[in-house]
Amino acid sequence: MVDVVVSAALFVVSLAVLLVASDGFTSAAERIGLSFGISPFVIGVTIVAGGTSLPELVSSMLAVSQGASEIVMGSVVGSNVSNMLLVLGIAAVVGGDIRIIRDLVEVDLPLLVASAVFLILAVWNSPFSWYEGILALAALAVYVHFTISEKDRYVGMLVEELVEDEADAENPPDAGAKTYALLVVSMVVVFGAAYVLVESIVDISGSLGIGTELIAISAVALGTSLPEVVVSVMAVRRGLPGLAVGNVLGSNLFNSFLVTGVPSLIGDLAVPDSIRGYGLPVMVLVTVLYFFITQDREITRSEGTILLLLYVLFVVNLGTFL
Repeated sequence: MVDVVVSAALFVVSLAVLLVASDGFTSAAERIGLSFGISPFVIGVTIVAGGTSLPELVSSMLAVSQGASEIVMGSVVGSNVSNMLLVLGIAAVVGGDIRIIRDLVEVDLPLLVASAVFLILAVWNSPFSWYEGILALAALAVYVHFTISEKDRYVGMLVEELVEDEADAENPPDAGAKTYALLVVSMVVVFGAAYVLVESIVDISGSLGIGTELIAISAVALGTSLPEVVVSVMAVRRGLPGLAVGNVLGSNLFNSFLVTGVPSLIGDLAVPDSIRGYGLPVMVLVTVLYFFITQDREITRSEGTILLLLYVLFVVNLGTFL
């Protein structure tokens, strides 16, 4: 029992440190990019969007290197389900009705559905292998390129941010030695915290006799979704609902393509029966549900409440696999 308590404490502390260090790394990278004159919009859809998936990415890479690759798919599935049900549910209930611009419905949401279907097809009867990882990374590259080339379609979603971007572009900040030091130190801390996180997951699962993927799909996913909750609620309250939806869409796409693609180049990603038989099908169904809910270009408070109830149901049903 003492070992479990110690491992649980290490899990909580390492997850918190991982999130803080990831935020520090993203902020430093953003400032350095601006100092080199890189467009703030490009930074937003690359560094900032990828930064939300940094905790999952680093912990997944270390998990594969330590022979616990089942954590990867559990983390991806859990994070994506949490983003669509928990994050958007809380944002709609607390922040008010979320209105969605047309282009997200016509372009990004279909791609989100496609990414979920791609994952379940890729692991239908086999592990997630390197060639599927290359396909995932190629799909992400196409999406990022398309987003950058179609910058104008985001004017209605990020009016305030784009105005601030123009001011930043005219007066780019200086990236001094402290910024570069923060970049290096935070990256080192990210890897250290991720290593402890993976070790604690393995220890807890071994002590309690449950699969490591179940801890990843529940506790890890919930913890890594907390920053998205804060960002999305604040965005809705500031009258920027498109930012809340874009935050979830970008995070899920980076999870599906980046967090699976990079680790698969290190080794095949094992997919336990609990993920293949429950987690992935639920993620696909939730993604399709999310797609249909947004066809009227609005997520209401009542729909947000339903999303939260579905998340509770999802977590409760995980108990059948313990």
